[in-house]
Amino acid sequence: MSTQLDTIQAPAKKATERNWQRPHYDVSENEEAFIVRVNLPGVDRKDVDISLEEDALTVTGTRQNDVPEAWRPLRREIHAGDYRLSLRLNVSVNEAKIHARVENGVLDLHLPKADEVKPRKIKIS
Repeated sequence: MSTQLDTIQAPAKKATERNWQRPHYDVSENEEAFIVRVNLPGVDRKDVDISLEEDALTVTGTRQNDVPEAWRPLRREIHAGDYRLSLRLNVSVNEAKIHARVENGVLDLHLPKADEVKPRKIKIS
């Protein structure tokens, strides 16, 4: 089964580049739109950036690690970090109607299909 949205493989990292993590995500589809749900735990909505350039949708997010100054951890597994997800859109979407929302560390992207790719009924005359 072929999907209409494909993960873009990241090129090899240079030593000066950030250490991006690819977040977990789900893609679903209905007749009207694609819905992309991206897990961004610990990322505030102001630290999420979404861009669409040609057929590449890119989501980035930065998790801040604000701790009290006097805090002395005994063990530390939660770190500040950066998320990056790039998807190639293999179908046209209506860019003007894309909307997104972040709630409880989950980004929901609604990508409406362009009219020319929506299923339609053809009347027989």
